[in-house]
Amino acid sequence: MNSERVSHKAFDRAFAGVATAAVIAAIAAGFWVLGTPGRQRDLAADRQRLQDLAAIAQEFHNRYLNAGEDFQLPPALESTGIQNDPLTNQPYEYERLGDRSFELCATFDTDSSTQRLNDQRANPDAERWQHPAGRHCFEFDVTEFPTTGY
Repeated sequence: MNSERVSHKAFDRAFAGVATAAVIAAIAAGFWVLGTPGRQRDLAADRQRLQDLAAIAQEFHNRYLNAGEDFQLPPALESTGIQNDPLTNQPYEYERLGDRSFELCATFDTDSSTQRLNDQRANPDAERWQHPAGRHCFEFDVTEFPTTGY
C-alpha cells in the first residue's frame, strides 16, 4: 500500500511537470506568433498612421471629384483636419508633387514586411501600403481612389 502511494505521488509530480511545461510552451508560442504586447502596440500605432494617410488621400480624392478640373491641391495639410500623428503628435509630411500628385510621409515603428500574419495574397491592395520601420513616403494621384489594404 505504501509503494502504491509513492507511485501515485510520482505520477502526480510527473503530470504536474508536463502540464506546467505545456502551459509555458503555449505562452511562448503565443508571443512568437502574435508578438509581445509592446509589438502589438507598435503595430496598432502603424495601422492608425496608415488609416490617417489613407483618410487624407481619400479626402483629396473626394474634393477632386466635387471640384472637377478646377481642383487644386492645397499647399499644406492644415485644410484636411488630420495633421499630426496621434501618438507622437508629430506632423505628417505632405508635399505637392504636381497638379494632381502628392506624397504623404509618416514615421513607422515597424517594418510591415516582417508581420507574420500579413497575407498579401488575400488582399493585393496591401502591397501599396508596405513600409519599412522609420520614415516612409507614399505617392498618390488625386484622380485615383487610394484603396486601403491593411
